[in-house]
Amino acid sequence: MPRLITNLGMILCLALLITGCTTIAEPTPAAPEQTTQNDTASPSGEAETESSTDSSDVIVIAEPLPAPPVVIEIFAPPAPAPQPPVIEIFEQPKWYDAIPHWYFADLSPALKSFKASCKSFAKADPFAELNPNLPEYGRYDDWQAACDETLFIGSDNNAARYFFETYFEPSQISTSEGEEGLLTGYYEPEINVRKIPDSIYSEPVLAKPTNETVLTLARKDINARSSRVIAYGKPIEVFFMQVQGSGRLRFSDGTSIRAAYAGNNGKGYKSIGKILVDRGEMSLEQASKQSISEWMGRAGPQATRELMNENPRYIFFAEQVIIAGEGPRGAMRVALTDMGSIAVDPRYHPYGSLIWLETTLPQYGGDYRGVKTGLLVSAQDTGNAIRGPLRGDLFFGAGDEAGNKAGVMKHPVTWTILVPKALSARLGTKS
Repeated sequence: MPRLITNLGMILCLALLITGCTTIAEPTPAAPEQTTQNDTASPSGEAETESSTDSSDVIVIAEPLPAPPVVIEIFAPPAPAPQPPVIEIFEQPKWYDAIPHWYFADLSPALKSFKASCKSFAKADPFAELNPNLPEYGRYDDWQAACDETLFIGSDNNAARYFFETYFEPSQISTSEGEEGLLTGYYEPEINVRKIPDSIYSEPVLAKPTNETVLTLARKDINARSSRVIAYGKPIEVFFMQVQGSGRLRFSDGTSIRAAYAGNNGKGYKSIGKILVDRGEMSLEQASKQSISEWMGRAGPQATRELMNENPRYIFFAEQVIIAGEGPRGAMRVALTDMGSIAVDPRYHPYGSLIWLETTLPQYGGDYRGVKTGLLVSAQDTGNAIRGPLRGDLFFGAGDEAGNKAGVMKHPVTWTILVPKALSARLGTKS
């Protein structure tokens, strides 16, 4: 039956090179005496110099903070997003037997990501709605029975399939403009870094400055003396890490830390991929991370720097411990799961909701054609270009392999939402 969903507002996040990428949520500050994965500010009293100072003859040695304690703090989901413009969304009950690829899919990543969502749900008011503008997603207590069951089930695919089929009902969604949307991908880069800059590792990875003036400067005016330097990487790799919103830094001694999103300079994002398309350097269909990297390699350092500076937005980072098996935190403030988490427009789908995607996925890096398949994911992140009820950005994981797949992920997708059976019964929508 048709349902009317309204909306108004903006999503705060980082965009992808062409179609939109996801950022990590603004971390929640921890208590001063304890450093956690949510710390954003650099230590008080750090020496900072405004970017206008010429640093060409000054070598600034990186000072990464000692690894913070492995303390994972769980938060309630962020406040519901404002209403979107008036739009009609049609829902049609669906049975699992009618879902292509359902019985061939690996549902264990979705179970892992949903368990993370449940930990966040447990912090929320049980009688509060996930989003008052989206009554079909119900209240947090409508999801409680399913969340309670996750404490007792295994983590393998068979257990996951039994769980979802037992506690959830599927409904296909479409808009007045059709049933098909767009799915792209993003990932967490893993880059080699150094503490002392050289001709190769010359681009600073900066902590969030305490100097308010620096937070107003454009990219071209920010350098190693603008804030505390966490590490130095290759300029292209640091730029792409900023686009993705987080990354893993691998030092020459073998140690690794996560550079988590800590803030930006308040400037608007400008896609360098779109700039190259507008120049006629490549077509929109050709534009991808790989294609842009290849262009930079041909163009050389100076042209690459000039291109990057056309995007005035600059991203600052905070150090975090890397916990095995856990991705960076998304806008929901829970760790993302490889192939189990998706960035959505939260004006249409609240954080923690479950979505079955029928799409085409790359099977290896550079696989533009991909294979038609389906997968179940949790809505746990957002992105500036992720706008609309059928627009998503899939988290592929960390490292080069994930990045090479995410870089060519740009395919049509249809959505099926899964809602708790208890909710369907309460709303009287059970088919």
